[in-house]
Amino acid sequence: MFESDQIETLVAKGRAGHWAPLARAVTVVENSPPWEVSIPRASRPCHIVGITGPPGAGKSTLTGRLIESFADDGQRVAVLAIDPSSPLSGGAVLGDRVRMETYLNGRPGVFVRSLASRGSHGAVAGSTRNIARLLELSGLFDIVLIETVGAGQTEVAIVEVADTVLLVTVPGLGDAVQTIKAGLMEVADAFIVNMADRPGAAETARHLRLAAGRVDAVYKTVAIEGTGVDQVRDGMYARWRSLLEDGQLEARRLEKWGSDAALVAEAWVADCAAAIALDPHATMQDSVDKILKEASRRWSR
Repeated sequence: MFESDQIETLVAKGRAGHWAPLARAVTVVENSPPWEVSIPRASRPCHIVGITGPPGAGKSTLTGRLIESFADDGQRVAVLAIDPSSPLSGGAVLGDRVRMETYLNGRPGVFVRSLASRGSHGAVAGSTRNIARLLELSGLFDIVLIETVGAGQTEVAIVEVADTVLLVTVPGLGDAVQTIKAGLMEVADAFIVNMADRPGAAETARHLRLAAGRVDAVYKTVAIEGTGVDQVRDGMYARWRSLLEDGQLEARRLEKWGSDAALVAEAWVADCAAAIALDPHATMQDSVDKILKEASRRWSR
């Protein structure tokens, strides 16, 4: 989809502080079906970090503070904020850049882009993955932060894209281990107890340490004040070094190759299903059979 000279133009403009060409390229990828997008492999990987957790956990504030911490430490930062879409119009709130504006002041080297969470799970995950790979290919960033709305398909989307998954929660949600979906507990690489100045923070952290089985996998922050954020940043540095030094990064990304193909297939089938008329009186098996045959016919053309 992108030729080498186009990538070189994006890089040259980005290094000069002009993000418009990169933003346009991101728009092209976001608006293209994932099966039509091909992103060459980057020669230099960057750390892709997913940030998820229940609504109200302060993910946007924490993400803003991480922007501050990484950028002020000399890191080149990109942020993809997946915003909720209207189930009726498909339009997105796209308000994360507004919420993060305070943390962007004086940091022109930070690239922030809001993405709509519309479409099937495969389309959301495929689009997010392709955009993250485009940012990595540009060579302009050391770290890409992906923040989700914290509900539904986008949670799983970042798990399938990110090298490291941060799960954010807060005290007062009851048993944190029961509150957060079990599937996310299993795939999270680290946990953040935000609003740790509230009662119950120590107990929440203890529950998470027991669930994770690793004492060093849980951080406590008060994002609104910036407390504990540098410790999360340093933990991400250590995590990235570990992934690079023992070959874990290459292995993890290769393991996801099959799921990448499955995401594209899921988005393709959903697109085909939306384009054909199904008999509401047919059996489910017959309807599925019709969808798969149509998807196969179109794919082989």
